[in-house]
Amino acid sequence: MKVTLRLIDETGAETTGADFVAIRKQLTQRPELRGYVDVVRGEAENGEMGSGLELLLVGIGSGGALTALITTLPALLTARRSPTSVEITLADGRSAKVTADSAEDARALLEEALRDHLNPPQP
Repeated sequence: MKVTLRLIDETGAETTGADFVAIRKQLTQRPELRGYVDVVRGEAENGEMGSGLELLLVGIGSGGALTALITTLPALLTARRSPTSVEITLADGRSAKVTADSAEDARALLEEALRDHLNPPQP
């Protein structure tokens, strides 16, 4: 299961550069996530040459990786000097915004997605 993370600053603009690199580095320091965090370039809008927006793509295949992601994100966001949030988007379009004190919404979304991934509904 792939999860996309997009960093957003307090104005609602996408965050790239040093903040982006720092979050990626901190995520990959977790043994459960090491090797599962990739940087991808966002898709260009119609008429644009490229987006410049970078996203983090996290592969989650176990409860350990899920727990590591959910427990790590709020702590990382709390440690930031400027208010930053992370928008988590699943492949099916469901999403949640994580701030330093709203990890429970993201946990519920990711746990549900992992359950669906591991036990797909029967037709």
